[in-house]
Amino acid sequence: MSGPTAKPPVLATVRVRMYQVGFGDCFLLSFEYAGQEPARHVLIDFGSRQLAAGLDLSGIADEINTHTGGGPDVVVLTHRHQDHMSGFGGGGTDAVVGGWKPRLVIRPWTEDPASPADDKGPGGPGPGGAGLRAGLDQGRAFAGALSRAIVASARGLRADVRQLALAQLANQAAIDRLNAWSAEGRGVYVFYGQPLALDAVVPGVQVRVIGPPTLSQHKPVATERATNKEYWQLYQGLGIPSVPAPGAEDAVGVDERLIGPARWLVERLQGPQLRSLLRIVTALDHAMNNTSVILLIQAGDRRLLFCGDAQIENWEYALSFAPDHDQVRDLLREVDLYKVGHHGSRNATPRTLFNLWTEPATRTRRMTALMSTKRDVFGNPAANTEVPRQTLLTALHQRMPLLSTMDLRPGVPHVEVVAPAFGDAEFAVVDSG
Repeated sequence: MSGPTAKPPVLATVRVRMYQVGFGDCFLLSFEYAGQEPARHVLIDFGSRQLAAGLDLSGIADEINTHTGGGPDVVVLTHRHQDHMSGFGGGGTDAVVGGWKPRLVIRPWTEDPASPADDKGPGGPGPGGAGLRAGLDQGRAFAGALSRAIVASARGLRADVRQLALAQLANQAAIDRLNAWSAEGRGVYVFYGQPLALDAVVPGVQVRVIGPPTLSQHKPVATERATNKEYWQLYQGLGIPSVPAPGAEDAVGVDERLIGPARWLVERLQGPQLRSLLRIVTALDHAMNNTSVILLIQAGDRRLLFCGDAQIENWEYALSFAPDHDQVRDLLREVDLYKVGHHGSRNATPRTLFNLWTEPATRTRRMTALMSTKRDVFGNPAANTEVPRQTLLTALHQRMPLLSTMDLRPGVPHVEVVAPAFGDAEFAVVDSG
């Protein structure tokens, strides 16, 4: 005869810490329970493209370790950009991060090494998924060649090309660690609408995956593939041979012996050619961003929206084209906490989404927004592409409290907000260091 079934833990508090990683993302969601039940912790991204003064990733790793009591229960990597993943391997974090043992690792479907070669990602047969992954791999190889071919002291347009190329490079040590964590059934590669039993690890918390879509769900998410031939042509122009990588017919390998001649050529390219290079690495940047995982997390009465760097081709499926998009919009109307997409860029908080939060009589309580970013790292104010985009900041400030890492005092490692899991209370700032 079996004994009585244990009662599930009672969720009491939702706590979110935004760490100061400069231009990057690192968020720790802590779900606390009544009684003696230990808290559960979900870490969403850990990386930086340019650190804030006086802080480093090893110090942030120590903070996370302290706040979680030895490491997060769940790790989410929204997408494979260095400013979201570099802290998971290398950069002085190994001594701490190497001791973590997450029970669940969530990544986008494009990262799944076991995905069939002839699929469009989960949800539909036919060619496409492998081509998108190969195109992304090819683009990263191209970005690596560019970053090495343009001298670090470059200025102007060359510097812009080099910086954006560098942003596409993933840390192999971080990838290896994530892959190791994902082994033995702990890794989940998600797509729009996929069921995700987060409450098996974090009791009382449900999650709805609303991005990224697969190619069979929404073809525009793969627009980057159209530039594959252009990558090939410019490789030839740079004197860098295209060599198929094992298991990926369209992927590109780079002969390091030819980086010297490539550097000579790139340094002599004129404005039109450099702008072509910038368009290519910009297309790759957009394609990588559109693989971002978007999670709508329900914890008691609180709804939290985390969207990585998802841009319009990713968002538009959930907002306008998915069969259940009306239901998704209704859920999004009552978001309590919004992680501002893509560090405040102009194309990662769609007006359709923002307008859900400005419609009269649709809100029962005020929202809170968190934005991890750093000025003068990406974009150009003269071209209205600066990150963060001032017009977006103004709109967010008018609609809700906006907490940004830009506003933290030098050396302050995080800002923390907390709310009861149930009731009408809003998130409140309890700590900024």
